[in-house]
Amino acid sequence: MSEELTNKQQKCRRKLAKYQQKISHYSQLKDSEISLKKRAAKLCKYRLKIIKRQLKLKRIDAQIVQFAAYTKLIPANDSAANASILTQHSVNSSPAQADLYRPHKAKPCKSCPALRGKACLCAMKNEQRKQA
Repeated sequence: MSEELTNKQQKCRRKLAKYQQKISHYSQLKDSEISLKKRAAKLCKYRLKIIKRQLKLKRIDAQIVQFAAYTKLIPANDSAANASILTQHSVNSSPAQADLYRPHKAKPCKSCPALRGKACLCAMKNEQRKQA
């Protein structure tokens, strides 16, 4: 996913540079080469495209930062890292509920709430199936 984001980022930067070159090209043209109305339309068009690309680039940068934060997390099945979370929640709850704060799967998804110290949705669903 990181490669995909960096490719998108590079593509967006290339297009942004292209649009900036177009603006400089149209602003340097003489009156005899292009009409004022056409030049104004082209400049407006490329300014809007630049704004659009800048916003898209900011969104991609934010996704890259968010993805980098996920890769720096401690692995979900690291028992030493989860010990503090488990003791914190097991004081107020039963042993069955303490398992809810541990990732249910060996390789949990990146958005698993158990990685942030909350109850794992997969573990909650599994507990409900056992009770039914």
